[in-house]
Amino acid sequence: MCLVILPILSITNAETPASQKAPPYPVKDLKGQSAYKVSRVIDGDTVDIIANSQAVRVRLIGVDTPEAVHPQKQVEFYGKEASNFLANLLKGEEVYLEYDTDKLEYDKYGRLLAYLYRAPDGLFVNLEIIRQGYGHAYTKYPFQYMELFRAYEKRARENGKGLWAAIPSEQPPAVKDEPSAGKEEQKEVTVYITKTGKKYHRSDCEWLYASRIAITLKEAKEKGYGACKVCSPQE
Repeated sequence: MCLVILPILSITNAETPASQKAPPYPVKDLKGQSAYKVSRVIDGDTVDIIANSQAVRVRLIGVDTPEAVHPQKQVEFYGKEASNFLANLLKGEEVYLEYDTDKLEYDKYGRLLAYLYRAPDGLFVNLEIIRQGYGHAYTKYPFQYMELFRAYEKRARENGKGLWAAIPSEQPPAVKDEPSAGKEEQKEVTVYITKTGKKYHRSDCEWLYASRIAITLKEAKEKGYGACKVCSPQE
């Protein structure tokens, strides 16, 4: 099977005024590029395309969405919503492909790693998932748009979009003192742990790229979890 490798295309208006909360959304000139039919959306960050009459599974670079379909994992929080969002975004559509390097790269599952741009409007699909709050910037491995994705994830989080609107608040509103109470009443703080780690995190920590399990701060400490030194959650 042969796929045409698209050249890395320049982003217009690349410089970002300091007053903006996030960099300008990339606009690309994709005229003359080959577009591929999206035959199936697997989940929020994986699709099948048709190239040279064959199905090719593509993993979107730089974005990670909650698991919706995995042989060894349960459906994760907001996984179905993320999958449905991508399905609606690409239903009956074709996409242009772009790569991080000058050769095709695959992940450990054999999926082609690529950026997708919807044809013919050029919508940057990977970034749109982040912008609308249906996934996280996947920063475990460096990629050319890492800072751009981080900026749009921060904006989505601040605006309470998608999964960020559904995640419980880390710090509940303060409870007013009751006249009869001997001391101030406090509510439990929600923190997040992972399936394999031994640290608890804030909801926006980059170490939650693979899994996130909500737990109270009290429970986390009782179970021996320590505070993450990257995101510095409440101790």
